[in-house]
Amino acid sequence: MPLMLIVLVLCALAFLVSNLVLAVRVWRMTELPRWRRMLPALLLCAALAASQTRAWGITAVAEAVAFPLNLATALLGIHETRRMRARRAAGPGRPEASAS
Repeated sequence: MPLMLIVLVLCALAFLVSNLVLAVRVWRMTELPRWRRMLPALLLCAALAASQTRAWGITAVAEAVAFPLNLATALLGIHETRRMRARRAAGPGRPEASAS
């Protein structure tokens, strides 16, 4: 197994684990509405299901859908965690804390 392939697999695994961590972190934010808490996890599940279509020989779905869904999961998770940190840093008495 070439070294470059091992590095590629490790990067893909790190990306998957970071997506999973972000999805769980957003899921645990009780201040958000339920649909916004579930969205990153649902996107991640859809991406994993699209990736699994390669096992049945349907590569077009995996090539077209899996990576954009994984990227959307990562970006949405990062966005929600940054918004939550900004709200908590603003404090309850300041007007920025209640702004969406």
